[in-house]
Amino acid sequence: MRKKVIKNIFSGLLAQVVASIYGFIVPILIVKYYGSSINGLVSSIVQFIAYINLLQIGIGPVIKNALYEPIANGDKKKIGEILGASNSFFRKIAYCLIAYIVVLCIIFPLINSEFSSLFTISLIIIIAFGTFFEYFLGMTYRLFLTSNQRNYVVDYVNIFGHIISIILIYILVKCNGSIQSVRIIGSLVFLIKPLLLKRYFDKKMGITIEKNSKYKFKNKWNGFAHHIAATVQGNTDVVVLTIFSTLSNVSIYAIYNLIITGINNVVVALTNGIDGYFGKVLVKKEPSVGEKFSLYTFFFYTIITIFLGCTLILITPFVKLYTVNVHDANYVQWTFGYLLVLAEFNFAIRYPYSTLVYSKGHFKETTKYAIVEPIVNIIVSIILVKKFGLIGVAIGTLVSMPIRSFGFIYHAIHNILKEPIFKHAKLIILSYLEIMLIFVLRNKLLFFEVNSFYNWVLLAIIVFVILSVVIIMANYLLIRPVLRRQKDNE
Repeated sequence: MRKKVIKNIFSGLLAQVVASIYGFIVPILIVKYYGSSINGLVSSIVQFIAYINLLQIGIGPVIKNALYEPIANGDKKKIGEILGASNSFFRKIAYCLIAYIVVLCIIFPLINSEFSSLFTISLIIIIAFGTFFEYFLGMTYRLFLTSNQRNYVVDYVNIFGHIISIILIYILVKCNGSIQSVRIIGSLVFLIKPLLLKRYFDKKMGITIEKNSKYKFKNKWNGFAHHIAATVQGNTDVVVLTIFSTLSNVSIYAIYNLIITGINNVVVALTNGIDGYFGKVLVKKEPSVGEKFSLYTFFFYTIITIFLGCTLILITPFVKLYTVNVHDANYVQWTFGYLLVLAEFNFAIRYPYSTLVYSKGHFKETTKYAIVEPIVNIIVSIILVKKFGLIGVAIGTLVSMPIRSFGFIYHAIHNILKEPIFKHAKLIILSYLEIMLIFVLRNKLLFFEVNSFYNWVLLAIIVFVILSVVIIMANYLLIRPVLRRQKDNE
C-alpha cells in the first residue's frame, strides 16, 4: 500500500510539472498573439461552463466513498453496480450540459459585449465540447482508478494529453490559426483521455460495469452543499470580474491564478492516493491511524509552507518577466499577488483534514462550513470589486477561505481522529507563523533586482534553500516526539 502511495505522489508531481508547462505556454501564446481581452474571454467562458459541475450534486466524493469497501473486499459485482450507477448519472449531466450551453450562448453575449455574438458563441460551443465528453465518457473511470489508488494511470494519460496539446497548439499559433482552432485542440484531448482510461480499465480490471444498475448512492445529497460550495467558491472571482469589471482584469487574474493553480495542483499531487489509503485504513479501523496522520501532516505542512512561502516572494517578479512584451494591460500587481498566495495558504491548510472528512463520508456533518464560505466570498467580492478591482475579489477570497478550512480541521480532529485539538493545532499555528514571517520579510528576501529568467531562477534557488532549512528545522523540532514513537513501535 505504501508503494502505491509513493507511486501516485511521483506520478502526480510529474503530471503537475507537465500541466504547469502547458499552463504557462498556452495562455502567454494567447495573450501575445490574440490579446489580453481574448485571453480574458476564454478564461471567463471556461469559468461559466464550470458551473455545470453544480449538477454533480457532490456525487464524486460519495462514489469514491462507496467504492472503498468493495475495493478493499475485492467485491467486483458490487463495484460493477456502483460504476453502472455512476455512468448513468454522469451521462445525464452531459445531456443537461447541452441545454445549459444553449442558455449560455444567449446570455453570455449580453453580459459582455466586447466581441461579436457569433465570435463569443463559437468559443462557448468549442470549449463546451471537451466538457461534454469528459462527463459522457471519462468521469466514472477516473473516479474508480483514484479510489483504487491507481491515480498514476490518470496522471500518465493527462501527461500524454498535455504534451500533444502543447505541440499542436504551438504549431497552430505559429501558423496564424484562429483562437477557435486553438481551443478545438484542447477539446479533442478531452475525447482522447477518457478513451484511454476506458481501454486501461477494460484490459486490466476484469470488472463488468452493469448497464442497468439499480444501485442507489447513500447520502448523495449530503455532499451536495459541499459541491455547490466548491464550485461557487472556485469560480466566483472570474464571474464577478466578468460582470462588474473588464476582460483585461479577467486576463490578469487568470495569469496570476495560473501560478496559484499550479501550486495547488502540486499540493493535490502530495495527497495523490492518500484519500484512498486513509479510506481503507478507516474502513479497517486500524488503531495507528492517528500516528500515521500526524506524520503525513508534518510532511504536508512543511512542503506547502516552503512552496507557498517561495511563491509569495517570487510570483509577481515571475509575472513581470512572463508578460514583459505584453502592453495592453498592467500585469505587475504586487498587492494582488500577495493576497492570492495568502488566500491559497488558507485553502491548502485544510487538505489533510478534508481528506479524512471525505474518506469517512462526513458530508452532512460539515455542511455548515461549506455553505458559509462562498456566501462570504460573493458578498465581500461584490462590495469591494467596484472600488478596488482585482484586489477587491482577492480580499473576498482571502477572508472566506479560513471558514471552511478551520471547520474541516476541527471536525476531523474532534470527531474522526478523536484526539486533543492542541496536538494538531501546534503544527498548524507554526505554519501560519512561518508564512506570516515570510510575508513581513518579503522585501528583504528579494536579494537583487529580477530582470531576466536567469536571475529569477537564481533568486528562486536562494529563497528555496533558506526557507527549506528554517522551516524543516522548526517543524522537525515540533514533530520529533511523534517520530520517536513511530521508531519505537517498528
